[in-house]
Amino acid sequence: MSDPLSPDGGNGALGGLVRDIGERVRALRQRNEFTLQDLGERTGLSLSMLSAVERGRTSPSLGTLHAIATALGVQVAALFARSGGEDTPITPLADQIVDTTDGGMVRRTAAYRADHDLEVYVDEWAPGTAHARRPSQHPGIEVGVVLEGTLDVQLGDDIYTAEAGDVAQFSGRRPHRISNEGNQTARAVWINLRRL
Repeated sequence: MSDPLSPDGGNGALGGLVRDIGERVRALRQRNEFTLQDLGERTGLSLSMLSAVERGRTSPSLGTLHAIATALGVQVAALFARSGGEDTPITPLADQIVDTTDGGMVRRTAAYRADHDLEVYVDEWAPGTAHARRPSQHPGIEVGVVLEGTLDVQLGDDIYTAEAGDVAQFSGRRPHRISNEGNQTARAVWINLRRL
């Protein structure tokens, strides 16, 4: 008899949800530049449990999800961001997950498609905030379109200024930090390709 709560059990919708949670945990872990071991140390969970969660092989408890979300610096709801699908072309605003990065930037996940290695965010930087406390690096390409305000794009030792209408694009492997050093709020649409 199959376990109805397991990803391979009788409930296909639950299996899809468990896989989506696993993909989101992995993406957030990589965004934070944590290894599985780093996440294990921060959550107190075993590497085998975390690996099973990321691969969609177990239905994590609410306590497990809370520990993972806390370690990743997001609300538990952020782990339920959908990977997208073919059932509808629209992701309502109410279904888009909003969280705050460790640099104080507010990030709304507009589209998350693990199946296409695509992440699309609508980001908002209050004055003095950044996407991260220190420069980060990861696989893939970043493309950002500044909608309003001004952003400083630090790539290694170089700093570039992007104003409303400007586009920033660079390899995620370059050490980078995006910040708002001005006195007005800045907003941008930010796209990560092949980061996962």
